[in-house]
Amino acid sequence: MPERIYVADKATLDKVYENTQKLLNNLVPQDSPVYGMIIHEADLNPATRVEYIGANKDFTPMMMNMDTHIMDYGSWGNWEWLKANKPVMANWGGGIEYYLNENDYTKKASDGSASDVANVDYAGNAMAVIKKIYTHTYKIGYDRYVLFCERKLTDDFKPIGFNVLGKERDYMLIPLFYGSIDGNGKMRSIAGQWSWGTATGATSDTNVTANVTTEVQNAAIKKTDPEALFFGGALMNTLADICVMLTKSTNTQASFGAGMSTAYVNDKEQKHGTKVNTVIGGGQFYGSKDEKSFNKIFHSCVLGSQMLWQRDPYTLMVNGIIKVSPDYTYDLTGAQYVDTGVKLASNNYYAITQVVPEFGAVPTAEVICTSLTGYCDHTWVTATDVRVAFRLGDCTNGANGGLFSRAFNPTAACAWWYNGASLLQAQPATA
Repeated sequence: MPERIYVADKATLDKVYENTQKLLNNLVPQDSPVYGMIIHEADLNPATRVEYIGANKDFTPMMMNMDTHIMDYGSWGNWEWLKANKPVMANWGGGIEYYLNENDYTKKASDGSASDVANVDYAGNAMAVIKKIYTHTYKIGYDRYVLFCERKLTDDFKPIGFNVLGKERDYMLIPLFYGSIDGNGKMRSIAGQWSWGTATGATSDTNVTANVTTEVQNAAIKKTDPEALFFGGALMNTLADICVMLTKSTNTQASFGAGMSTAYVNDKEQKHGTKVNTVIGGGQFYGSKDEKSFNKIFHSCVLGSQMLWQRDPYTLMVNGIIKVSPDYTYDLTGAQYVDTGVKLASNNYYAITQVVPEFGAVPTAEVICTSLTGYCDHTWVTATDVRVAFRLGDCTNGANGGLFSRAFNPTAACAWWYNGASLLQAQPATA
């Protein structure tokens, strides 16, 4: 680990900051403001390394009360993009059928009648709307600039996470619940279902997932809908950055909750510490610090709970080099992916990132940090042959997990009880 981090001189950084402010001040209409931040990656303190810029320059960040599990939205409560994040029941193709009560998913938002959130016979899934947003992100020295706008201000603003095989979508749907494979072989997001087990949905306490490989999970996803995707890739990078901006911190466990990050230790005799997908209250966010409870971020317990690793085949490691798919192209060899040039060789906490155009940030090996510094989340590496990334962490990882946690250990054929996958759907493509 280097003792010093060298950054651009003050005059250069001041000029960059001035130019950024000009962009923010001159191009932002009142109806589509730019919200943004600078992550000063040379500062390893997660509470001070984030600087607000743009329309949120003077905002108070969001803060979760871990005892009451209630989110204080600070100055962010009226952000239209955040308000558009709603729980829904969606059909197989990703069309929104109806909205759910935000504080009780068992009820429809329209009239309070019973919803299909736990109905395995429902022709679709329980999902949450993520409205399209454009991102302009770049690095100057060790400062990572991240700007968000709901319209495309310039060509530098990209729909990161919303470009699906060359077609830009107005929204994506993320899962309310961990992916479960039903008796028809379809990947589901439905309450009351076990999120691990065989392709037929078995729930034995023993390891029964030896056959649930990347290809088996992909087949289940495609059986749900030919355009359905793994929950991962560029959109997960965008959501992680938005979470950092909302809370003005890079310690996502401290900001949103520890989920089930040590449930295996606490209750390993009961399904290895995993639990059945459960409807929890609390609205958009629910955080806790007991390390054995479902949490949720943007209505998704998958983002918040750290119960099962989430397989992300849109991020690969090929002989130690990170390769990525910005548009959800699926290629387990990585031949069709963008070669980031980033090489990792060891298991570590990484404090510095590299921005990949149209994909977002990936960790680099420049500076090592800890579970309490930098991005606070661990990266596991096996730098031989082809490895498929897993995201977020599982119930054995404790402080190692979080929104920036990655495991580049498993091959595509790797299957074990903690190797989960969940459903991502796009707005149906128009002709």
